[in-house]
Amino acid sequence: MSHPFVSIGAVLALSAAAPAFATAPAATPKMTLAQAPAAAKPAAKPATRADLIKSTDATFKKVDTNGDGVLNKAEIDAAQVRMQSQASANIGNRMQAEFNKLDTDKNGQLSLAEFKAAAPAAKAPGSASATAMAKLDTNKDGKISAEEYRAPMLTAFNAVDTNKDGTLSAAERQAAAAKRGGQRKN
Repeated sequence: MSHPFVSIGAVLALSAAAPAFATAPAATPKMTLAQAPAAAKPAAKPATRADLIKSTDATFKKVDTNGDGVLNKAEIDAAQVRMQSQASANIGNRMQAEFNKLDTDKNGQLSLAEFKAAAPAAKAPGSASATAMAKLDTNKDGKISAEEYRAPMLTAFNAVDTNKDGTLSAAERQAAAAKRGGQRKN
C-alpha cells in the first residue's frame, strides 16, 4: 500500500518540473553526424528557486480544493484523476489532428491511397550508400576508413570549439547556434 505523502510528492514533483520541461529543447529523432555538435541548444532562462517555490505553491493551491492548507487523500486522488484525464484528452486531440491531416477528402475514413500518400517515399536501393561514399570517401579508393568516417564530425566540432580546449562550453555552443541562425536569414 502506498503512503499518501508519496502521492503528494509525485504531484508536487511533476508540477515543479513542468517549467523546466517546457524550456528544455526537444529531442531530435533523426540526426546526421554533421548535425550532432549543432544539436546542443542553449536552454532558455534557467528557473530560479523563487520560480520553483511560486510554481509549487500554485500547484499546491490547485490540489488543495477545500483551501485548508493541507492535502488529503481525496484531494490527491482527484488531482491525479484530473492530470490523467488531461493527458488522455491531449493524446486524443493530437491523434485527431494527425488523422485529419491524413484524411484529405475529409470523409472521416482513411483510404489506402490517403495512407500511402502520407507514408515516406522509399528511396531507390543504393542511393543513400552512393551518397555516403561520395561524401566520405575522400581519397576515392572505394572504401571509407575510420579516419574518413570521423573527419566531418571532427571538422564540425573543431569549428565550434573556438578556444581549442577539446570541450564545447555553453558559450561556444550558444555562439555556434547564433551563427547558424544568422546564416539561415541570409
